[in-house]
Amino acid sequence: MNDDRWAFPPQPPAWPPAPATLPPKRGSRVPAAIALFVATGIVAAGIGVGGVLLVRHVQGNQQSAGAPTAAPGTTSGAAEARALYQRAIAATRDASGFHYMAVSTGGDAQTIVGDAGQTGGRQAITFDSSYGTEQFTLLLVGATVYFQGNAPALQDQLGVAAATAPSLVTKWVSVVAGNGPYTVLQPGITTGSQASELLLTPESRAGITAAGGVAATRITGTVPAAGQLPPGTGQLDIAASSDQPITYSSAVSGGGVVLTFSTTFSAWGTAPTVSAPTGAVAWSSLTTAQPPGGYGSGGSGSTPAPTATPGAI
Repeated sequence: MNDDRWAFPPQPPAWPPAPATLPPKRGSRVPAAIALFVATGIVAAGIGVGGVLLVRHVQGNQQSAGAPTAAPGTTSGAAEARALYQRAIAATRDASGFHYMAVSTGGDAQTIVGDAGQTGGRQAITFDSSYGTEQFTLLLVGATVYFQGNAPALQDQLGVAAATAPSLVTKWVSVVAGNGPYTVLQPGITTGSQASELLLTPESRAGITAAGGVAATRITGTVPAAGQLPPGTGQLDIAASSDQPITYSSAVSGGGVVLTFSTTFSAWGTAPTVSAPTGAVAWSSLTTAQPPGGYGSGGSGSTPAPTATPGAI
């Protein structure tokens, strides 16, 4: 029985693999439609998968300072925007916890609903891939990621064979450092990891009134190229009273493809309570094989024959 008090989404029925003729789609928590950018020659192929909804980017040293002073309707220079951006990154990284919802459009639809804490957290993820509609939940407890998902997610994220996946949809699977899927599943769950995803090179700021009548400052600028994505544009709305992000959004385009990403933050100061599910199955005990393109890559609609491991289920 799982002791965590968070309500997990019900497990969906197994989805059949997509036809093998379909092109590979994006991987778990890797920005949507990268394959389309590659196909149109906008960016080069060849990097490994494993990003979160917004491509991972390690920010520089963050600094704390006072609240922004821009009045509604005014703009100020890049230096002030950069200083406020750094404070927002620090506020995100140093928070005891918060809730967020991240959505991507323009390619394969993807939604992540999560609760981030300093050392752990949870995510419920839904997106379309060549395996079908993947739905799975992640818990980070200590250094261990616990995974529970439907059959398409088990195949893509963990490399479980199609014939075996249905027997695991109700089980939790523990994934530790050194396991193949770990570097794909672990990023993005903590406050610090979420902070590193707020990609932006600030250029200007302006006072706005955010949803609910909250006084805020909007920072606009460019989003640097990362991984296989070209540069884009982005904005970060920050509460004037706390330097905490309200909404982050970005967009990249090329070759007729437009990808948009948006993350909304709430419940600041609320640290998630997560605990290890009882009876979890160790990933290392399963019969698995790395999917085409890597773990969480979205695959090509089929998985290679698994290689038996000692004690495999």
